[in-house]
Order: sequence, then C-alpha cells, then structure tokens
Amino acid sequence: MENRLEKKFVYEQGDFSFQLFLISGMFKKIYPNRVVNSIYLDSHAHKDVWDNINGFGNRKKIRIRWYNDLLNTKAFLEVKKKIGFITQKQITEIAKFKNYQNLDLFIKQEKYMKNELIIEKKINLKKILFIQYQRNYFELPNKKLRITIDTNLKIFQDYPLRYINIDKTIVELKYKVENSTYVNDFIKNNYLNNRNQKFSKYVNSFLEIHENGYI
Repeated sequence: MENRLEKKFVYEQGDFSFQLFLISGMFKKIYPNRVVNSIYLDSHAHKDVWDNINGFGNRKKIRIRWYNDLLNTKAFLEVKKKIGFITQKQITEIAKFKNYQNLDLFIKQEKYMKNELIIEKKINLKKILFIQYQRNYFELPNKKLRITIDTNLKIFQDYPLRYINIDKTIVELKYKVENSTYVNDFIKNNYLNNRNQKFSKYVNSFLEIHENGYI
C-alpha cells in the first residue's frame, strides 16, 4: 500500500501560469498524456462523499479506474483512504472489459459487490458518478516531487453523450512524508500558498450534479 502526501492547487480554465514553475523547476514529463476514467461507488446514503464534505479525519473513496479507451483494457478497483494528512491507496486489477456496457453489467453483478476490497462492513454500494479528465504527469529530476495536471473534467450523466463540464485545471503535488520540508519550500518559493485548496473531484462533481437535481 502506498503512503504519501498530496496538495491540490486550483486554476481557472485558460490560466496557464502553473507552467512557470514547471519550467523553473525543470520538471520532466514521465508518462504520455492519458484520459483518466473513474466510476465512484458509494452507499445509498452517500456516506463516503458526506464524510469528505464534513472533513472527517479518516475517510475514503472507492472507485473503478481505467485509462484511455475501454477496449479490452484493464480496469482497476481502488480504495483511496485519507488518514489525517496521509493518503493511502490500495489497487487491485479487476479484469479486461470490451466496452463500457460490459463493465457496467459487471458492476451490477453480486460477485463484484462481494470483493474483499470494497466490503469493509459496508453493504449496498452503488455507482454514483462517472468522471473523466485529461492528465499530464511530471516529476522533478531529483524525484522528490511528482505533479499531475488535470484538465477537461467531465461528469457523465449518460455516457458518452450527456455530461457536465467543470472548468478548472487541477494541479496536484504528490510526495513522500520525508520530502515535506523540501516541498513546502518549493510551494513558498513559487508563491503557491494562495492556490492551495481542498478539491476532491468526487466531492465537487457530486455537488455539481446534486445542485442540478441529478442526485
């Protein structure tokens, strides 16, 4: 299980000022651009999302994730936990699916709901949201800090045609606990403090469609 710290910085769409510290820090691109697809699962009472909204110290998100097109592509079940300031993520491969409809059918099967990663004394999980965005990956040469940049965030109401756009760019810093001082200095030196925000794609997408009457 991976332990790390994460900090998010939110920019309005079209604001590319974050590129300045990418250049000054000599960040290197470490993966090709990918489309990230996430289906979030929660209880009928939306316990996980309300735990996040209320800022509980121990909280989690459960999602199915795959990258780019779902055409005989591996999908993964992820449990992402927040314990204080520490983020833990546990990932297990589910299977390959020929298309989204095939995956959607799998989610509704009883054997899927009994997966040991998602039970954790919680019953009646259901699909809440399908979110998609474009992700870029960068890392400092010293490998003390990794950055992801997420754009073109879509919340699907009826995949693939009906969706809501969230017009934000999310820059996320990811690093090990032992590199905290280094990263805090990086944030200070690049005047990023005023950009640091709590921003959960699941929570903000949930609130967006809740306000529009879709949940």
